[in-house]
Amino acid sequence: MDFWDTKRIWIVGASSGIGEGLVRLLAEKGANLILSARNESKLLELKSSFPKSKIEVLSLDVEEISALPGKTSQAWQIFGGLDYVFLNAGMSVRDLVTECKLEVERKIMDINFWGPVAISKELLKLRTPENPLHLVLTSSLSGKYGVPKLAAYAASKHAIQGYFDSLRAETHGSGLFIHIVIPGFIQTNITVAGLRGDGSTSGKMQNALADGMDPIRCAKGILLGLEKEKEEFVVGGSERYTVALNRLFPGLMKVLIRSNPLQRLKKFRKTFFRK
Repeated sequence: MDFWDTKRIWIVGASSGIGEGLVRLLAEKGANLILSARNESKLLELKSSFPKSKIEVLSLDVEEISALPGKTSQAWQIFGGLDYVFLNAGMSVRDLVTECKLEVERKIMDINFWGPVAISKELLKLRTPENPLHLVLTSSLSGKYGVPKLAAYAASKHAIQGYFDSLRAETHGSGLFIHIVIPGFIQTNITVAGLRGDGSTSGKMQNALADGMDPIRCAKGILLGLEKEKEEFVVGGSERYTVALNRLFPGLMKVLIRSNPLQRLKKFRKTFFRK
């Protein structure tokens, strides 16, 4: 029997990118899935791709914080509890701090931080000691260090790291397990669907992401890390080593990211970590 067979899993942010990759893999592995995102039609399309799988659709918008406790309760009732919850929904904003409107930065925090927090708080009320629960948070390289034009996004991911590290410590031994996934450069549309500082849609994919890891391959890495019960791990290409570089040589990392950080990181990757 596969590790994921019959596991009750809720994927928030399931309609594209890493979330969609997780859906495709887990459906094939026999998991019982609940798919959530704003794009209900895409979720239904995904569900129809796996007619033999046990998949339910629960549309939601993580920016609507007040509605999330009710949606979480609905998700819990579908399969009579949950084993894994992937809190994967997210949005980026790419612009200088001086060009970012405060309401745009608040929007990013609502989607990337307060949404996962609201869902998690409700799950804490619903779970029982007899039902081990795994929360899987999607962080980012930007959750470990900041780069130009990603201040609000980096802030939201740093907040995820700090909040859920604290929650893990508070609930140790209680049957709640918290896993923080740090994706590197993954081929997703997060920057295409992301915002500029004025709130308009970017519509442009960053070169680093265009050259990045396929979402299915990333999803495989995530599932492998969870099977190994890792609390925090990086999935991606050689850019993943920048997390260790930042920890061991923070001064060097600051020099790398002060100007043209993506180009510098790519050059560093090619020089020191040739594939």
